[in-house]
Amino acid sequence: MDDWEYQELFEAVNRNYSTYLEKKLNNQHALARTSYDFETVRNEGKVENIIVSAALGEIISSHQSVFIGNLNSIEELLGEFNPDELLGLISGEDLADLTTRIKNVLISLKEMPIDYNSRVEK
Repeated sequence: MDDWEYQELFEAVNRNYSTYLEKKLNNQHALARTSYDFETVRNEGKVENIIVSAALGEIISSHQSVFIGNLNSIEELLGEFNPDELLGLISGEDLADLTTRIKNVLISLKEMPIDYNSRVEK
């Protein structure tokens, strides 16, 4: 991770999402805009992609339902998460935290009602 610190990236995603909520966007629209804003960061590397996906997953976990498209993409990426692949790329403490966060997101998403409506503006 060249441009970001571990916690800094989580905070940036959450701050961005909160900013959209303050602009009166609904949860789904704020999430869509945040996801779009961090697309280039996700392409910087595997660690960044996993962290942004975990942060978005945590945000989704606070919603009443999860859009099927978000569910599929986050479950696909985080479901394949292997902590051993990130050894040496982030600190052991951050890796342990990330592993816990991912586990919690995946459990939470499985329990959420699924939304099949792709329109973000309801």
